[in-house]
Amino acid sequence: MAKSVLDGTDLILSIGGNALGFSTGCKVSTSAETGERVTKEASGGKWKESYIKSFSEQITADGVVLTDGTDEVPSYDQLKAAMLKGEPVDGAYNLRDGDKRTGKSSGGYKGKYLITSLDLDGQAGDDAKYSITLQNSGAVTKNDSGLTGSSPKPASGGH
Repeated sequence: MAKSVLDGTDLILSIGGNALGFSTGCKVSTSAETGERVTKEASGGKWKESYIKSFSEQITADGVVLTDGTDEVPSYDQLKAAMLKGEPVDGAYNLRDGDKRTGKSSGGYKGKYLITSLDLDGQAGDDAKYSITLQNSGAVTKNDSGLTGSSPKPASGGH
């Protein structure tokens, strides 16, 4: 039986309902914080009982900096403006929708995320690149209804 392997190119991160433009990488890390419970019954066997206290998720992505982003293709400036608001943004990750540059409208996962880091790297003779880190702010859920949310808008005064 043939198995399908996910091509990393097909993992799409969207912020505010719009796929990041000219993205070159995306990594999703989901973690569980555990606790230990030692009871009189369990301690007789010297085994600790572990349980999950909470979940957290961090997404890191990087890409080439656009100088002319749109609402549908967020630029570095738009991501920076969204970060500086200090409020959670709608984030989602999913598989590419056919030959489009966007993720599918259902499936994948979505949630509210804080932009906790945004790096800009411009080396002589190379494309300028950005790196962004998002941390969940609340539950991350399976996306069965499609992407929702508003685009990150630039701060007043434009780019």
